[in-house]
Amino acid sequence: MRCFEIGRIIKVKGVKGEVKVRLETDFPERLKNRKTLWIGNAPDTAIEIKVKSVSVAPDSATYRFIGIESPEQAKALVGKSLFVAESDLPKLNGDVAYIHELIGLEVLNGETRIGRLTDVMKIPSNDVYEISLADGKKILMPAISEFIEEVNLTGGYVKVKRYEEFL
Repeated sequence: MRCFEIGRIIKVKGVKGEVKVRLETDFPERLKNRKTLWIGNAPDTAIEIKVKSVSVAPDSATYRFIGIESPEQAKALVGKSLFVAESDLPKLNGDVAYIHELIGLEVLNGETRIGRLTDVMKIPSNDVYEISLADGKKILMPAISEFIEEVNLTGGYVKVKRYEEFL
């Protein structure tokens, strides 16, 4: 089963075993009704954990899990990541995509393959794509319409323009 990180537990909160989670999602409101998550240091070793309650803020959430009843038990969770199974991810509409769908796409300049999208960095103003070029160099390109012409998940490519400015 493929899992994707939605956040990392950063500290114990309160006296009932609650934890604060720094979220890594653009859709924190979708976490409110989720009753099962996966917890661990990596997706392939994560184990299922049941959610007792959650309160969500724009960039963080406070979780209480079934079976975690004290600050001491919660402390053992600090530093671990929370994951959601790929099958539980809601379908996105329009020109929105999950980061894992973008990573690995071929990058084209016109019809010429120039490299592969290897990472997406989230910064406050806009996302930034890391592109590994065919010659081994890497460039960082803002994911804005001025430079990104088309993202085609079905076709497996991203068309860019003016990439030479980043060499």
